[in-house]
Amino acid sequence: MRYVHLPEGSDEQSGHGVRARWGERTASHGGREVLYLVTDAVVDTVCCGDRVFHYATVLGYVTDWKYTRDASGLPVSLVEPVADAATRKEIEDLLKRDDAELQVSFRADGEQ
Repeated sequence: MRYVHLPEGSDEQSGHGVRARWGERTASHGGREVLYLVTDAVVDTVCCGDRVFHYATVLGYVTDWKYTRDASGLPVSLVEPVADAATRKEIEDLLKRDDAELQVSFRADGEQ
């Protein structure tokens, strides 16, 4: 799967009662690098106050790091999604080791 890296300076979004901040990170697992996004979002609600979300979206194993650029000039990497359930659990445990409250999800094969 092709992954277009986030443009510089666009790691924050605010509007309509939502404030979100995200960033790209990598972690080493089984001798390979795993690319994931960490998002922190606050949703302001009238009825219930603020709801805070802190989660990671695992994109997969990096197979070719920033090997080209897209039409806008943003770097593109190739990423192999993680399909195996046991491997997903290992990666989730690895990411939660330093951040126990982190919610972890995995991007399905073919999503961009």
